[in-house]
Amino acid sequence: MSDRLHEIIGQIGILHNQLLENEKIKNADEVFEFIKSYDSDIQKHYLNLLLQYYFQQNDLSNLKKLLLVGAKFDIRFEDVKEAFLNIKSKDENVIEFMEDAVIFIKEKINENDLKDIYDYYKNNVQFQEFLNTTIELIKKNRYVAVYCFFNPNTIYGKFFLNEDLLESLKRDLPYLLK
Repeated sequence: MSDRLHEIIGQIGILHNQLLENEKIKNADEVFEFIKSYDSDIQKHYLNLLLQYYFQQNDLSNLKKLLLVGAKFDIRFEDVKEAFLNIKSKDENVIEFMEDAVIFIKEKINENDLKDIYDYYKNNVQFQEFLNTTIELIKKNRYVAVYCFFNPNTIYGKFFLNEDLLESLKRDLPYLLK
């Protein structure tokens, strides 16, 4: 099995590079057509990785197509950061679309991810109006609240603080704050 896993990983890397080079990656339907001759396990693994790629690229249209064929991945906060950095319009974005998954990410928050989100927000005044909704959504993540609790004097700790969520954590999940 481990030999097959290495083969799958290698083929996925080659496949992904080909799709980037020929720009078929920009259209999930073209990707589906391109990979149909590959073994089903390679297709499955690749589509799951491609879902993550589309999430990070904030490509909602293609993300929806992959979700419809059963692709899935575990969203990490780093993925949220990458998607946030790719929001360039007021159109619905992948973070808003995957709201529940984003809110319930369970991992320690890296300060650099918050810094990058904050810097993008502050440096792109023209986008702030439609980024506000996404910022508020990010503030609903309990591990962002935990970061804010432990870093109250940092600019990111103040910016991302959700007082109501923090009070709820103190009352209902105090072990997160120890």
